[in-house]
Amino acid sequence: MEVFSPIVALSIGAVFTYLIGRISRSRSLTGFIAFLSLVAAGNGVYQIRATLAEGFIPRFPEGQAGWGTAYMSGDPVGVLLATVALGLTALVVIYSTRYMHKYDIGKFYGLLLIMTAGIIGVGFAGDLFTMFIFFEVMSIASFVLVAFHRDEWEPVEAGIKYLAISTAGSLMALLGIAIVYNLTNSLDMAAIPGLLTEYAGSAELLAVAALFVVGFGVKAALVPMHTWLPDAHSAAPSGISAMLSGIVIEAGLITMIKALIAVRGFDTGVILGIIALVTMFVGNLIALRQTDVKRMLAYSSVAQMGYIFMGVALALGFPAMAGFHGMRGALYHILNHAIMKGGAFLCAGVLLYLASTRDLRKLSGIGRKFPLIGWSMLIFLLALAGTPPFNGYFSKLLLCRAGAEVGGWGLFMMIMLILNSVISLFYYLGAANKILFGAVPEDQKLGKSVPLAMTIPIVVLAALVLLLGVVPQIGLDIVNPAASYLGDLLLLPYGG
Repeated sequence: MEVFSPIVALSIGAVFTYLIGRISRSRSLTGFIAFLSLVAAGNGVYQIRATLAEGFIPRFPEGQAGWGTAYMSGDPVGVLLATVALGLTALVVIYSTRYMHKYDIGKFYGLLLIMTAGIIGVGFAGDLFTMFIFFEVMSIASFVLVAFHRDEWEPVEAGIKYLAISTAGSLMALLGIAIVYNLTNSLDMAAIPGLLTEYAGSAELLAVAALFVVGFGVKAALVPMHTWLPDAHSAAPSGISAMLSGIVIEAGLITMIKALIAVRGFDTGVILGIIALVTMFVGNLIALRQTDVKRMLAYSSVAQMGYIFMGVALALGFPAMAGFHGMRGALYHILNHAIMKGGAFLCAGVLLYLASTRDLRKLSGIGRKFPLIGWSMLIFLLALAGTPPFNGYFSKLLLCRAGAEVGGWGLFMMIMLILNSVISLFYYLGAANKILFGAVPEDQKLGKSVPLAMTIPIVVLAALVLLLGVVPQIGLDIVNPAASYLGDLLLLPYGG
């Protein structure tokens, strides 16, 4: 029951939050109840983490000591994903008490909590079908949240596009799960490698892997499965943009990682590496042309997923050399990206709140009128580019180390990551220069102040960017157990 406690807390909280929002119509009270639900869920995650620290390890194959059931199991990957999801959701809850003042706040918070419960369920799921169910819970809630501004056509269109493409991906992933069950008569991710021994390197297993990469790759926004993302991230409420970019697409990638580890009896290093390289180049090159600040950040998220997937590709393709280092770089960048991109989208939401536009040309100089927001945006953009002393630099350094450990192909991928970071500087610095130092348009009318509830989350995230850049060990303490766990799984002999 301990593994289920965060999900139960969020599910109950979603119901109460919705009812209180409908009855009281109070944004503050509704937000407070939602925040309490997150605190309760956080306490559950802390108890799971404490249990792991006391010596209970996750389930491994061959009946080794473990903890959990075939459906849900406590492991460091779930703890990491839950920690990031709950932390970012809590800040979005605070932010949205003012940002969403024109909308049904109870329904909004209820869906947000359900989406977060789905993310946590993905992390703690012990079998493929349970993981798929939680993946769909997360997806369905996110579809509705993207289209939450139903009085405007853009978010409705983006939500429909997101729904259609994501549904196609989900069906492909479900087909892969069905094939695995047909081959093994089991969906237990700890048992599947031992049951697929005779199929190692077979066409059936390669087909399953391809279905998982494409199916879950849609949610992870890997190219060419990324086409829904720019529309959804730019049209969604800014708090939801922060969630989609900061943790939802990462949850999609974690889902893929867990599924691929279960069916890993084949060589994936070069193929997955090519997907990572194409993803980072496409994201960065298209972002260069954007004048809409939220679309620029959305395409930037595609590029960032390319960086993260590079670490995953190196770990899966070369587990002996880069299993731990590749996963550590990828997971640390997931943590950092939630902070950096979450903050950047919240800043973009403030700019939209102030100026009623996402056009960078019309936002010129606005950072001088609101320096706290302007300088925070600069911090987030520099961190995303990987410049020291910000947190994005350190996680990219870890990814480069993984490439260096592999050598050859890994060194090439490392050089491409560095090149892409340089490319990204052009649009990050261009946007920051426009917002902070550009000439103020004559027709720019603001006449508003930034509410404290919208300022606090941005300041917290900016402080975390600086803290993890200066003291990266804090982040490593969170990431290392999950990276070690995944690295150990990759080193287990296939079929044992």
